[in-house]
Amino acid sequence: MPIVTWSEEFSANVRIIDDQHQEMLNIVNSLHTSVEKCADKETLQKLLVELYEHTKTHFSTEDELMKKHNYPGYEQHLHEHHVLLQHLNNLVEGVTGGKSPTFRSDYDVSSDWVLIHIFKSDKELGTFLNAQGVY
Repeated sequence: MPIVTWSEEFSANVRIIDDQHQEMLNIVNSLHTSVEKCADKETLQKLLVELYEHTKTHFSTEDELMKKHNYPGYEQHLHEHHVLLQHLNNLVEGVTGGKSPTFRSDYDVSSDWVLIHIFKSDKELGTFLNAQGVY
């Protein structure tokens, strides 16, 4: 069962960002299901790497948009991206090292960090980009 389902309330109102967010949530849901089913280390590692790579690509997309349109919150947004990627990297390293993530452990792979970033930072970025004519 999905841990989170895409809703328009998550929308940044910028198509490429929203499409990438939806895919990110799909991966998070697959990861959640795999953890619930006590999937093997290789499956978890594969999903975490997929989430990491997708997130890195997504952040690169946002970075390009922020630079192109001189986003005033660029430095803070970039810092949040760095922190989130480090969190994902730590999860990958943890599973690679043999730890089994659960949703109540130090290796939490829940969607909380994704949703907080989308609701606050990405919505603000979307509002700014919309004012620049980017949808």
